[in-house]
Amino acid sequence: MPTVYLLRLSETTLQRTRSQLLQAKGVELVGSSPVLADGLAEIALLAPDIVASDLRLVDAHAMRVAHELGRLPVRPQLLLLTPTADDLQLFAALSAGANAYHVDDGRVSGLVQAITRLHDRRAMLSPQLARQALAAFGIERSPIVTARQAAAPLDASPAGRQIEQASRHLLTLLAQGLLLPEIATLWKLDADEIERRVWRLVRLLHVRSRELLIA
Repeated sequence: MPTVYLLRLSETTLQRTRSQLLQAKGVELVGSSPVLADGLAEIALLAPDIVASDLRLVDAHAMRVAHELGRLPVRPQLLLLTPTADDLQLFAALSAGANAYHVDDGRVSGLVQAITRLHDRRAMLSPQLARQALAAFGIERSPIVTARQAAAPLDASPAGRQIEQASRHLLTLLAQGLLLPEIATLWKLDADEIERRVWRLVRLLHVRSRELLIA
């Protein structure tokens, strides 16, 4: 069962989500705060599996949250909570160290699913985020006919500095708007495996960002 620490912008939203998670099955809420500065000491002490945080907090934004979590001895995974997948800060925060996002509609069932998915090292990307990822890696979309082939997920040849062709094909299909079950059917894989590949792609974005900082 994943342990979760909650960071939310408003006290009202924090208390609502806290109450929901305390009653939910499948996750364990270990702490919460509306302020990153107050939460960091607790997070370091409690070492939760996942920190679920709004893109914006009273005293920080998600990129700073990712940076501060990365400095901890045991780094929890970071789940971003956003009202829309189109927020301009979302891709920047994913590149900076966040692991996944959840479009928060206030329903606890969706949040629990997102937490469970991330704990299993699975993630999703919207078409816009997939297009941004292609641009970040400096690669163009694969020919759609190639990306749709059942052999596409087996292509381990390089597509760029950090990314192989199979990941390029996956980003191409996501950028085209295909849903994960549709990709799974084309590639003859289960949807969980597609989500695991997306999670690894987000990790590659972290590597790219670190290399840019060093350069």
